[in-house]
Amino acid sequence: MTKTSENGSGGSLSPSAIRSRAEALRRGTSGAGANTVQVVEFLLGKEHFAVDLFNVREVVEYKTITQLPDTPAYIKGIIDLRGEITTIIDLKERLNIPRKEGASDENCRIIVLDDSITRSKTGIMVDNVSSVTTFDQSAVDTSTSSVEQNNSAIIGIIKKRVRIKDRDANELLILIDIKRLVSDNEVGIDLASTAPEEIAA
Repeated sequence: MTKTSENGSGGSLSPSAIRSRAEALRRGTSGAGANTVQVVEFLLGKEHFAVDLFNVREVVEYKTITQLPDTPAYIKGIIDLRGEITTIIDLKERLNIPRKEGASDENCRIIVLDDSITRSKTGIMVDNVSSVTTFDQSAVDTSTSSVEQNNSAIIGIIKKRVRIKDRDANELLILIDIKRLVSDNEVGIDLASTAPEEIAA
């Protein structure tokens, strides 16, 4: 069952609204029940994904990304976010989702993760952020074979009731374990060993 949902105009939630909700959740003042989960919903291509709001610090618009040498293809590079060097992960690349030919990164959004996720400031680049929604824990289906694998980054599948062309339909949300996808061993950037000219804006 869906409890609440907040959407911004044009299907994109206000970044400041997400930041406020995330801060309230960590303070324990969000009003969410013990048996619920609040998620940030986002798009990668045509697929709908979600991450636990507790793992999110804020959402920002796309910023120019400085590429780094000798890093995995899914590490897009780094940005200067209010004086903090932040590693950006291309989540499409990380999940092997094909990129639409000619698509511009400038229309993307960056979900900045909470500091508890990695040892270095980290954000994930997604196509769009659509809403923050509260679901009952029972709404998360963990019975699919891909979820049951020990190494799976998929926590479960959520069926969300939506209205499409004047009829009700189920929209499938893939709830992912973002901490598993951006573990320190794979994406942590040692800025101390990176030459200054390599991280210059």
